[in-house]
Amino acid sequence: MAVIDISPYSGDHCESTALLNMLRNHDIELSEPLIFGLGQGLSFLYWHSKQMPNPFLAGRVKPDHLMRNVADALSLQLGVQETSSPAKAEATLIKALDEGEVVGLKLDRYHLDYARENHHFAAHYVACIGYEDDRFVVVETRSLGVQSASRESMARARAAKGPMSSRNLSVRVNPGGYDESILAKACQTSILATAQEFLSPPITNMGFKGIAKAGSLMRGWHDRLDRPVEAMSIVGTSMEEGGTGGGLFRTLWAQFLEEAHELTGIEAYDALAVEYRRIAKRWTDVANLLREADETGARRSLDEAASIVGALADEERTAMTRLEEASR
Repeated sequence: MAVIDISPYSGDHCESTALLNMLRNHDIELSEPLIFGLGQGLSFLYWHSKQMPNPFLAGRVKPDHLMRNVADALSLQLGVQETSSPAKAEATLIKALDEGEVVGLKLDRYHLDYARENHHFAAHYVACIGYEDDRFVVVETRSLGVQSASRESMARARAAKGPMSSRNLSVRVNPGGYDESILAKACQTSILATAQEFLSPPITNMGFKGIAKAGSLMRGWHDRLDRPVEAMSIVGTSMEEGGTGGGLFRTLWAQFLEEAHELTGIEAYDALAVEYRRIAKRWTDVANLLREADETGARRSLDEAASIVGALADEERTAMTRLEEASR
């Protein structure tokens, strides 16, 4: 078959990029920041289990939830399919593509033959837009653009196991009851839900409490981690370049607030977009301190980074409180 002609978009974050292309195929044009915000995308998680060599700082909602939240916000219908059979997964994908559907695929990019990953992450999303000869054509994020992957590597990637993995998960979208007139109200509702979750997290590793915890624990990384400088570099690079749009997703959130202001006329959103751009730059400062540290200056860099993160816990709590009040 020919590749579906949708003018593919390669964005900052994998899940929002995949959904944007799926919606574009149905002539629904939404920006990536708008999709991220409607998906209640902003969050925070600090995680470091005994099985993990390095800490993990996440700035977004859990994988899969962003698409679900957007669907709920806009009355879209998501067709989610999982199977333990690689053959059935491929047949389902080809059938959808033959029907003209762009399909979201959850996989581990490490296994795809065009990738150059040195780590596994089984919750990566791509938008599949067709197949040619013996290869599937997919839309990746900005650094990779449109790529093609062999059937064999695609099968391995989709069946990969690991944290946050699924069984050959694929997603189709049906516009259902989508009505552009609900966008303003949907923005307001999504911002309120994001703020409430951030301000009242279910565990202390999440939300503003998680940021405060990260700042406290960060000072001890040099003594607790086996290779602290290497770990700092990995964490910092992930924060800034791991599909976050820079500033640990805070830049994307600021861009969303700007659009929400235009749609709703709520002035607080415009003011807080400026605040989140400032906050995003502070997270970039933290990431740079971590990834640029050397053996002689690692402790000093950790202390400086931890101080910034500690302050950000209070600053983000204040910003989210203002968003919650403005969205009621």
